[in-house]
Amino acid sequence: MSVQLNRRKLLSGLCTAGLGGLAGCLSSVPGLDSTDVEDGSDVGGTDRTLRLGIMQPLSGDLENVGLPIRDAATLPIKQIEDEISLDIEYEVVDTETSPSAGVQGAAALVDEGYPMVNGPAASDVTLQATQQVLIPYRTVCCSPGATTPTITSLNDAGLVFRTAVSDSLQAVVLADRAANDLGHDSAATLYANNDYGWQLSQAFARSFRSDHGGTVSAQIPLTEGQDTYEAALERAREDDPELLVVVGYPETGGQVLRDLGADAPEDVLVTDGLRDGDLHDEIDYSLDGIRGTAPLVDGPGTETFTELFEDAYDAEPSVFTPHSYDASAVLLLANAYAGQNDGTAIRNAMQAVTTGDGEEITPETLAEGVDLAARGDSVTYQGASSSVDFDENGDIVGAVFEYWEFDESADGGITEIERVSS
Repeated sequence: MSVQLNRRKLLSGLCTAGLGGLAGCLSSVPGLDSTDVEDGSDVGGTDRTLRLGIMQPLSGDLENVGLPIRDAATLPIKQIEDEISLDIEYEVVDTETSPSAGVQGAAALVDEGYPMVNGPAASDVTLQATQQVLIPYRTVCCSPGATTPTITSLNDAGLVFRTAVSDSLQAVVLADRAANDLGHDSAATLYANNDYGWQLSQAFARSFRSDHGGTVSAQIPLTEGQDTYEAALERAREDDPELLVVVGYPETGGQVLRDLGADAPEDVLVTDGLRDGDLHDEIDYSLDGIRGTAPLVDGPGTETFTELFEDAYDAEPSVFTPHSYDASAVLLLANAYAGQNDGTAIRNAMQAVTTGDGEEITPETLAEGVDLAARGDSVTYQGASSSVDFDENGDIVGAVFEYWEFDESADGGITEIERVSS
């Protein structure tokens, strides 16, 4: 039976500044390279409790997408406990789409002894929470939504994974569509003023210039929570670009679209953070025809996951929900295979349960897979979002992207135009 704790106690006697000081000195953390378990801990089998923390944005700029991502994160827990005799204890913390709240939430989970975390979702929250808390305290995390290329090069002791695809791949597809589909050779970007926005804007500009000979005349940051971004739009338009690329989330990016209005002279391209059909109801003109890119859900277990999600929540899956399901599934399999609630041991099992010649496990057979893993049998997970094949940096290998457009007449308000391999 699941135990969802409500405690939000901060790490006892430890302030955020103290945590940050540890991020660059992993060797100073006692036991970082050890797989030892405290005396009395349960090891192996199904007669034990698996412990999973969940860090997702239930408020703030990503609230609309964070709630279903949270639901997808808990779905494997319900599924497993319905099918086999195994206890899974979990706790959900709200990152508020805020790095500081994310650090506090991570500290709370570490204080409660959670060895692994599904999340965070936003890139800047993930960077701060991992470097200030999760890495120093040898807690494994798997983010379903953090896409910044910065994560690839983290000094993370192998503890940071993600089922989301790096924006370095999305930027290439975005630049190609700007040049070859829309036919433009000049652009400006408006981006959420965080690591996700900055890195994707930079990567787009590099690809647009080097691969297509295009010009990016301005890259304008957007501060969260503004009532209008008209001043930012004026700066972006100073050199009359043919295309505006908006990199952001529904709240910030949605306000940019409101400010643009129905008569904007430029074409507009958006990114995965704005793939939200609900924006049709929040903007007083038709968004139909505005196009964007997003990593495509293309896993062996996509259909099963969709059925599970719809049955559980009476709603269709949305952006990053399959990735969140996979993040929880892989962490639970790794915990079961490791046989202990120890971050280093779980880290060492992440590759073991996603690669090799073990029994193939999909969302349809997840409970069976956890049972096999807990008994020490080899399993290979094939997921809902992708085949979930991690490289040495914890990144997903290869990706397929969706080129899509807003379409109010379509189910979910979005129509797929084509699929593009990275």
